[in-house]
Amino acid sequence: MANRSRLPRQLWTVVDAMAAIVVGAAAWNQVQTFSSAFFDPHHRGYPKPTHAQVALVLTGVVVVGLAMALRRRGPFTAAAMVLAVWTAAVVFAGGLMMTNGLGAQIIVAGGMVVYLVAATRPLPVGLAMLAAALGATQLTWFGSYELWHNWLLAALVQITAWALGYAVGRYRAYGVAVREQHAEAVRAELTDERIRLARELHDVIAHSMSVVNVQAGFGHFVIDKDPAQAKTALATIQATSREALKEMRGLLGVLRDGSSPDTSALLPAPTLADLDRLVASCADAGVRVHVTVRGERRELSPGIEVSAFRIVQEALTNVVKHAHIDAARAIVEYRPDTLVLEVTDSGRGGPVAEGGHGLAGMEERVGLYGGTLEAGPLPARGFRVRAVLPA
Repeated sequence: MANRSRLPRQLWTVVDAMAAIVVGAAAWNQVQTFSSAFFDPHHRGYPKPTHAQVALVLTGVVVVGLAMALRRRGPFTAAAMVLAVWTAAVVFAGGLMMTNGLGAQIIVAGGMVVYLVAATRPLPVGLAMLAAALGATQLTWFGSYELWHNWLLAALVQITAWALGYAVGRYRAYGVAVREQHAEAVRAELTDERIRLARELHDVIAHSMSVVNVQAGFGHFVIDKDPAQAKTALATIQATSREALKEMRGLLGVLRDGSSPDTSALLPAPTLADLDRLVASCADAGVRVHVTVRGERRELSPGIEVSAFRIVQEALTNVVKHAHIDAARAIVEYRPDTLVLEVTDSGRGGPVAEGGHGLAGMEERVGLYGGTLEAGPLPARGFRVRAVLPA
C-alpha cells in the first residue's frame, strides 16, 4: 500500500515550485544588492568580484531553484544540482559570495532534499544523503575560515531536516501498517462471514432441493396413474420450497444491507428441537429416519444448537441424495461435557465424493468449536457421520 499524504503528488510539486520561486526571488535580490556593494572597492576591504562571478552566482540561484521545484521527481538529481552549484560558488566565486542569498538558498534547498529522502527512502539511503549533505557543508571552509557560522548553520539545518524527515517517514509507515492490519482484519472477517453464509445457503438449498427433486420425480411418475399422489407431491414441493425461500430471503437480506451479521436476528435459528420437522421432510423425500436421544436433554448454547442441527441435516441430505436407501438412523447423545451426533444408513456406501461442499461445511462447523468429525463408509455396507461437539 502506498504512503498517503494530505495532498496529491502534483499539488506537492506546485507547493515546491512556489517555495522555489519565493526563496529564489529573495536570493536573486540579495545577490544583486551584495554585488552592487562589492563593486565598491572601499567596501569592507573585500576584493571586487568580477562580472563572471556575479553571473555564476545568479545562474546558481536559478539552478538551485529548479532543484527545489523538481526535488520530488528526482531527489538525487536535485541533490547533485545543489552540490554542483555549491562547489562552483565556493571554488569560483569565493567564500564571500556564500554570505549572500545564494548560500541561504543552497542551505534551504539541501534541507528540503535531505528531508524528502529521509521521509520516503529506507534508513540507510537517508543516512547516506545526510552524510553527503554534511560533507558538502565542509566546502564552506575552503571559501573562508571566517565563515564558520555558515558551516554550523548548514550542518544544523541538514541534521534537523533529516530528523524531521525520518520522523515523518516512520509515522507514515506506522499509519500504513495500521491500515494494512485493519484491512487484513476486515478481509478476514468478510471471508469468515462469506464462508458462514455460503455454508448456511448450502445447507438450506441442498436439503430442500433434495426433497423437491425426489417429490418432483415421484409426481412425474404417478401423475397419470394416481393424480391424488401427484397432488400430494406437489403440495410437499410447495411447502418445502416456501420454507427454503423464507430462509434464503433472510440470508440474502444480510448480504444486501449487512444490518445484522447473524441470521438469528432475521429468522428463528433451527435447533435440535426442530429435528421432528427435519425427519418429516426426509420422509417426504422417501427416507424414514429413526431418531434416538440418549442422556438427559439440556439447554445448549445457540451456536452449538444451530451447528448440531445443520450437521444432522447435511448428513441426512447426503442419505437422501446418495445412499439409495429408504431408511436411516440418527443418534443424539448428551454426555456430561460433549454432544455426540451420529447418522448412519445401510445404503450403498462408498468413498466420500471429491469437491463436495457438504462435508466441508460439517468440518467447518465442528472446527469452530474444537470438536471432531468422522465421516466414511462402514465396513460392510452403508455410511456413517459422527460428530463430537464440546457442550
